[in-house]
Amino acid sequence: MLLAWLILIPILAGLLCWQTDGYGNTPRWIALIAMTVVTALAVNLWLTGDYHLGANVLDAPQWQMQFRMEWIPTLGIDIHLGVDGMSLALIVLTGFLGVLSVLCSWSEIRRNTGFFHLNLLWILGGVIGVFLALDLFLFFLFW
Repeated sequence: MLLAWLILIPILAGLLCWQTDGYGNTPRWIALIAMTVVTALAVNLWLTGDYHLGANVLDAPQWQMQFRMEWIPTLGIDIHLGVDGMSLALIVLTGFLGVLSVLCSWSEIRRNTGFFHLNLLWILGGVIGVFLALDLFLFFLFW
């Protein structure tokens, strides 16, 4: 379920930013906290995971963590998320760049800050979804 939260946190925080558009710096703080939490969760996955190459080169690669839930069973479409070392590195990088983009936009975006952060967080949630998606339909949904 942690993998789903890596996607849901930016999506839900983006909606919250949009709803708090008229409250000064509140959307900025929500976006910063959300991306900091996503980055912290990804770094925690990195530090607690066992990401190494197998002893034999011919060993099949393994997913470190998976989440699977039926979505549209008549079409065989599942919400299937998985993480390995490469995708986790890209998720950590996305988290750091997300925090930096929120900080860089702090003084640059003066109007519609909630709407801006909604779009930013949804893009970041989609990028993280692309890195986690194991189902082709889900991949193209995030793409």
